[in-house]
Amino acid sequence: MIYFKHSEFDTPGSPGTGKKMCPAFLYLLDSARDVYGKPMRITSGFRTKEYNRDLQQRGYAAAKNSSHLFGCAADVACADTELIEMLNAFWQVGIRRFGIMGGAVHVDTDAQKPRPTMWSYSNEDTQRWKLAKTWFDRKVKEG
Repeated sequence: MIYFKHSEFDTPGSPGTGKKMCPAFLYLLDSARDVYGKPMRITSGFRTKEYNRDLQQRGYAAAKNSSHLFGCAADVACADTELIEMLNAFWQVGIRRFGIMGGAVHVDTDAQKPRPTMWSYSNEDTQRWKLAKTWFDRKVKEG
């Protein structure tokens, strides 16, 4: 990897778990960072089963079969003003699964899940979601 360190993907409190990330996923993420041309901050990378369960107990939308558990997902901090530019970088390198959060974007390459797909973690029809969904629908239509 050029732009990231394995430690950026560690489960909180579990040093070294970032090394369990899928190399092919990290290659795509690193490539997207190159296309994007600006730093990307990982807010969640690899998750142990215990940490994922803890997130669920604290009320977070952590799926029981989260792609983070398999090392093929990351949440990347993203301001509204950078959203489309960052999504374009992910799309350009072949990432086709996106979850839109208030301050981050979930990306994964989980082969067991449908793609292309985009979802929102919010029950609200936010401006951020509308912007992302319009972009996504256009990209899928373009092929």
